[in-house]
Amino acid sequence: MTTSTPTDDAPTTSTPTTPSSWTPPTARELFDAGSVVVRREFLSAPPPRAPARDDAEEGRPRGTFGGFTKRYKRENRDRRDGGAREVRLCHDFLRGACAFGEEKCKFSHDVDAYVKSKAPDLPGTCTFVNREGGCPYGVKCRYLGSHDGNAKEAEGETVALEPPKTVVAEMNFFDRDVMKRLRKKTYDFSRANTIVRDVLGQKTEDGGGDDAGGDDAGESAAKRAKKDDECTDTGAFTKTRPCEKKQIDFKDKLYLAPLTTVGNLPFRRLCKTLGADVTCGEMALATNLLQGQQGEWALLRRHTSEDIFGVQICGGYPDSVTRCCQLLEENIDVDFIDINMGCPIDMICQKGYGSMMLEKPKKMAHVIRAASAVLNKCSLTFKTRIAYNEKARVAHTISPKVAEWGAAAMTLHGRTRAQRYRSLADWEYIKLTKEVSSVPLIGNGDVYNQKDYYTHLEEHAVDTCMLARGALIKPWLFTEIKERRDWDISSSERFDIFKSFASYGLEHWGSDTLGVEQTRKFLLEWMSFTYRYTPIGLVDRAFGDVSMTQRPPAFVGRDDLETLMASPNAEDWVKISTMLLGPPPEGFKFQPKHKSNAYETGVAQGDMDQG
Repeated sequence: MTTSTPTDDAPTTSTPTTPSSWTPPTARELFDAGSVVVRREFLSAPPPRAPARDDAEEGRPRGTFGGFTKRYKRENRDRRDGGAREVRLCHDFLRGACAFGEEKCKFSHDVDAYVKSKAPDLPGTCTFVNREGGCPYGVKCRYLGSHDGNAKEAEGETVALEPPKTVVAEMNFFDRDVMKRLRKKTYDFSRANTIVRDVLGQKTEDGGGDDAGGDDAGESAAKRAKKDDECTDTGAFTKTRPCEKKQIDFKDKLYLAPLTTVGNLPFRRLCKTLGADVTCGEMALATNLLQGQQGEWALLRRHTSEDIFGVQICGGYPDSVTRCCQLLEENIDVDFIDINMGCPIDMICQKGYGSMMLEKPKKMAHVIRAASAVLNKCSLTFKTRIAYNEKARVAHTISPKVAEWGAAAMTLHGRTRAQRYRSLADWEYIKLTKEVSSVPLIGNGDVYNQKDYYTHLEEHAVDTCMLARGALIKPWLFTEIKERRDWDISSSERFDIFKSFASYGLEHWGSDTLGVEQTRKFLLEWMSFTYRYTPIGLVDRAFGDVSMTQRPPAFVGRDDLETLMASPNAEDWVKISTMLLGPPPEGFKFQPKHKSNAYETGVAQGDMDQG
């Protein structure tokens, strides 16, 4: 990995020119406009808005969705491989384990041809060079010159190969045999199927279900409760006592929210070093996991440093969710499974998943009951919102029943699905829900500094808070909470955090061309949040602490690097990535996948946090 000293030859951003007609706003004007109150000597003229992309220039009629899809796929492809045209060398061949052979393999086995087409090595040192086992990418590594066992000759024509090793610091790799059984529909889900029939049958007898025919349908609720306590064997499966499952104590533990795209393994690993206690993988669709989709299973990967780790799944039907829970418990190392019942994204809600479950509490009960019953070892939790819309708040009617359903904890986001992120989280309602909750309640929404966290613990009585956007903008929030201080972090300290992420990214995605560009892409996606941070040393504290909803005005930092990090332009984020990962491929351009950097589109800001 290559890094440049921020204070030496790092690219800098020029100080914005101040028009003679521009007058810095007063502190009161900034505060009334909903902006961070930056001290006047650091304010600068707002940068000119970037021109809107013209659909006609992209070769498609204005407003056509299909053209956008094609363009976006093309941009994603170019971002993924960096536009590289090098020979695609078979990684299994380097390990001596290609199952297809040279004739049938779709990748090349010609090392010499690969070396001739390979892009020049990047400056710096490979992140694996001092690791036990060496670099797992061998000749494909973009930092090959720093390897001891894979040194190039002076002319760069000959490469001495050393068989690549496997990285063992990660867990939950997808088993190919399981994938085959899932795709051929031969995986044994008889246990999950029996539980679903049993749960639906019981609920039908109680008047709350929509299916009949459970084996215990004629029993009373009291008899069934007694049978559950005695852990009676039904013949098809043995129900587990709640006390036999692994119990997660969420009390006062710092919980990093499951975040799509940016909540990847390197980011979670970084947050662990900064103080996070509980981490959870990105949301995965239950149906995609059951189909054996390898990309979906990659979201379940776990690093050894994640000592309390959960995975989040999304589904709306008892059969698919229960099968998925059985599948995960039998095949991966996980401490708890979280069901997303609060995702506001249209595509999810239209399928009956996510926030749509709030419109069907009986269906929600079926899913949680069945999923909890199928889990023998790990706990089940779920995340939801206060309601689907403002007119019918239902979370406080659900929370008293959660323990009976079998869930170990409930996370409540203090907004409705309709609100998305257009208003403040309602922590008074979260407090009301906690007062009647039968399980530990985790609050979520607008936690941006350590005072927010302790206020919610003390005044709103939640067991802990889930940190989402606050952790994306300033991941050292975990450190601030642990140490009960507001950290006026310097630009060099922030740069070291980016450096750690880049190192973790290369270790996770790889140090070859594809891995370097994947690391760059996810680093830039994360920077679409981090630029929103306003250093404490620049803030006029007379107007209180900075909140999540305040927008940073245009300002000049205390040094060039701090100014660069505050730039809203993606081109400046690419400059920072160049300092960490070397120059991007020729013609590289970046556009955030999510519109998190556009304050005008408040809805899109929340797409990262699935709940």
